[in-house]
Amino acid sequence: MKRRIVLSVAAAALLVVTAVGAQAQTGFGLRAGQISVEGDNITMDASTAFGAHVALGFIPILKFQLGVEYLSGTATYNYTPGIAGSAFDADYKSVGIFLDVRKPIGLIPMFPLKLLVGGGLNMNLMSYLDEAAFLAGGAGEPTLEDFTQNGYHLMVGLVFKPPVLPFSISAEYRMQTIKLADENVKNNGLVLGLTFGF
Repeated sequence: MKRRIVLSVAAAALLVVTAVGAQAQTGFGLRAGQISVEGDNITMDASTAFGAHVALGFIPILKFQLGVEYLSGTATYNYTPGIAGSAFDADYKSVGIFLDVRKPIGLIPMFPLKLLVGGGLNMNLMSYLDEAAFLAGGAGEPTLEDFTQNGYHLMVGLVFKPPVLPFSISAEYRMQTIKLADENVKNNGLVLGLTFGF
């Protein structure tokens, strides 16, 4: 199921890039970052996330990105706060598919460094311990469950486009909210991107 969704998004992105006219600004790129996870019942220290994206610029004032990002780490789950020994460490994995719109804002005329603000929607294919699995684990080891969860994100950062060279470099701080069954979890962190052909 997860594989089918990721392949479908990749195929759709490839189709969009192939179909756009020559006047549209398009590109593809890679991204990596340090993302931390925080919620009422889940916490995880910053872990490395990595992925790829397709950049589209149909109109000069707005840019769009469609991408996939993978995050994995060990999280601390605690659905019974205040009870000694109730916290449990287990894996937390997410394949995020995101679509966002971003606005580059020139800080100095003709200077290749711009401010970047934006946001969008994300769908996360996740493996984690929900409350039912956590509480049902008892003294044994709870089993991670697979879920598809939706959310949204906001971002702010900088993008540098060297003159003449066919790539741009971005650094953005992203604040992402994922709506889990029992709480909203925030995945926040700094993501660096390298986009070719933009």
